[in-house]
Amino acid sequence: MKKRWMITGCILLIYLTIGSGPTIAQENIHLGISQMITLAISNNLNFKKAGYQLENVELDAKQLAAENLLTESGMAAMQKEISLLQQQDNYRRQKDQLIIQVVDDYFKLMMSEKDIARKEKNTELERIVLEEVEAQVAAGYSVDLDLLQQGNSYYDALFSYEKTKLNHQQLSMEVKNTLGIDYNQEVVLSKMQIPEFPEIDITESLNQARENNLSLKGKDIETELARMRLEKAKVDQAPELDIVKLENNFGIAQLERSLFEQDLDYQVLTQWQNYSQSKNDITLSQQSLKQMEENESIINRQVQVGLRSEDEALSATIGVLDAEYRLISSVRQYYQSYLELQRMMGIMDEGEIK
Repeated sequence: MKKRWMITGCILLIYLTIGSGPTIAQENIHLGISQMITLAISNNLNFKKAGYQLENVELDAKQLAAENLLTESGMAAMQKEISLLQQQDNYRRQKDQLIIQVVDDYFKLMMSEKDIARKEKNTELERIVLEEVEAQVAAGYSVDLDLLQQGNSYYDALFSYEKTKLNHQQLSMEVKNTLGIDYNQEVVLSKMQIPEFPEIDITESLNQARENNLSLKGKDIETELARMRLEKAKVDQAPELDIVKLENNFGIAQLERSLFEQDLDYQVLTQWQNYSQSKNDITLSQQSLKQMEENESIINRQVQVGLRSEDEALSATIGVLDAEYRLISSVRQYYQSYLELQRMMGIMDEGEIK
């Protein structure tokens, strides 16, 4: 059995050696949500590219508007306006998605750090239990099978802990790439703040989403363009078959516009419900954390007077870390649902996100 544990220990040593690699002196950079958003908007290359593309389309639109256009070219101007709206929508969507991703990265990093902390404590707990089982086997109170099982539990916990640290390193590299931060810099996250819960009226949400949605505006122009083509064909006395096709195209444009608005309303309603539920989840997570902290405090006092053991105190600490992890997850879901709703309403403002 000792031989098996020695082999397992050697495997773990190799695993740690490969995972750790060379270390480089690192400079700390302290970041909160707003700082991460600012860095991403300033440094993200894909977003910069979208900005240049939008500027080119806007320049084309201005050039076309400056020309002396007749009725035929007026339709071309409307088509150019549709292209401009599409590019504006693409730019806004990329910006909003970048902001949502960066905010989510903040919470993913925080959850990862908390996961490392709780798995470290769990490894320590499994080690204490292993030592207790070893003592019991030596005294004849337990059998070798118990020792083998606990040894496996300890090494499983240790492997899980080390794997979590490696996953955190990978996540950190991905976030630094998004923010344009040097890989040698160590990110130190600011303390998480529990957000306020603004009341959002569902009717107002639907109205703003319809009013600000650039794709829906494009559908309106496409519908009007289809109507103008139909009217022009009638004035020009085009063949009957051509007029029927243009009538069908006009009907299709109207239906596509209605279907798009219908789908937009459904998405806004669903996201509004997610937002409302996320507020309740935070409240429940806060209550759970408070109970775990009170339980930990009671057990620690009992440990001081010899009524509880060290492993029971560790279990209580793990309970607190688990509750903290759930709270971070709840706040993360809140931000995701809130920002997605803001994106759909077309009112996301990075300066107000803290």
